[in-house]
Amino acid sequence: MRRVRSTLKEGGFPVLVVAAVNLFLVLCVCVLLSNHLGPHYGYTVQSQESHFVMGSYNRDYAHIVSVAPGDSPRIYVGSELVRGGYEGFEKYLDEWKDAHPSRVSVILVLDKAVSSGVSMRLTDMILSRGYTCSYAAVPAIE
Repeated sequence: MRRVRSTLKEGGFPVLVVAAVNLFLVLCVCVLLSNHLGPHYGYTVQSQESHFVMGSYNRDYAHIVSVAPGDSPRIYVGSELVRGGYEGFEKYLDEWKDAHPSRVSVILVLDKAVSSGVSMRLTDMILSRGYTCSYAAVPAIE
């Protein structure tokens, strides 16, 4: 039987290192590609543009309310969906009571498709309790 000799002077360690690096790169590519293929849960609000800047407010008393369009608008306080629509939102407004209601700031983030009637009803609910109401918008591109 013939004896086969290798012309390599070193062992197989460099080959193992190259294989490990390739495996790492393949795993990185798989993770990065699959990140965009999975479902994303939550909501997206596309605000209107504005040339004006909202003034300062006390963040201890601020509440961000997002409104998504629909047959019955979906109202979110922070990232939590308000159950019960307007009646559920009134419960949140009652929880935010303070000795000085003018300190409480409610910032409305309204989607472009939300009707003006919905925005007016929410604004009236907020202002009737003496809270400050502001609208958040995307800065206008000039």
